[in-house]
Amino acid sequence: MEVLVVLEIKWLSNKEKFEEYILKEGFESVSGEPFAYMGVSTTPVFNTKAYIFEVFSKAFELAAINECKLICQIGSNPAETYFYKKDDFFTELK
Repeated sequence: MEVLVVLEIKWLSNKEKFEEYILKEGFESVSGEPFAYMGVSTTPVFNTKAYIFEVFSKAFELAAINECKLICQIGSNPAETYFYKKDDFFTELK
């Protein structure tokens, strides 16, 4: 199933290092979108979501991002929005 992740980042110190890690982990940049990434998953939705959180939290650490919004859509499931804060990890926004 296809995976789409879109980020709303206010400040990014090192986009090169950030994207290098994201791309290494199997995501691709969406052309024309500064912080949108897509990929393909063959695992269940719960496992895919856990992988997304793991990969992006590591990328946020590498780029010194303390907080941002993350929207992800996995397959045909509705898009979900999360708020990332360095000390609280991910909190779902409803």
